[in-house]
Amino acid sequence: MDCAGLYLSGPDGGLRGVVLGLPEAFAREYQRQGVAIDPVLAQVRATGAPASTLVTLGARWTQCQLYRRISGRFGLAGFATFPLYAGDRMSGVLCLGALAAAGARRLDHEGLCTMSPHAMRAAVGLVTLPPRHPRLTRRQNEVAMLAARALTNRQIAEELGTGTAAVHKHMKELNRLFGTATRTAMAAAWRAGCGDRGSPFGD
Repeated sequence: MDCAGLYLSGPDGGLRGVVLGLPEAFAREYQRQGVAIDPVLAQVRATGAPASTLVTLGARWTQCQLYRRISGRFGLAGFATFPLYAGDRMSGVLCLGALAAAGARRLDHEGLCTMSPHAMRAAVGLVTLPPRHPRLTRRQNEVAMLAARALTNRQIAEELGTGTAAVHKHMKELNRLFGTATRTAMAAAWRAGCGDRGSPFGD
């Protein structure tokens, strides 16, 4: 699969999540309006079993609201959703997505069975992602995390595969967002916002 999303149930019953392999704009739109209109998620919640766009909707996938409003705009050809349990209670879901039609065709019943062990490994990997501050984009968070480890701008640029000018620009924006004037103060503010909890969900 080309992308993955991990969504865990919050205390209010809503889902909070992290998505890899798709733009942050997709994650925001799905969180804002997609969860409520996702027919695959509704199927998983109703049955407690894995489901996919192919199994749940078949050819109707491209006519559903989720596809027309969000998924189609970002090139998501189909996805599978696997329930995650804490004891007897469903505590979240893992979504594995295909950006090409060939990948989407693998989302039949047999494909769901084949992917289940890989899905569980992916879920564990996503849960152990580095902490993320709730007010930052993924790139801003990466820069702040590396600055908090006392890396120089040049080292951060090398680590992220970007230029030092881009890192400098992010550092300036981070200081503005946190209301700080120094790298040390910004790093402390980032740690206070998320560092000790270790949540990749930005909460």
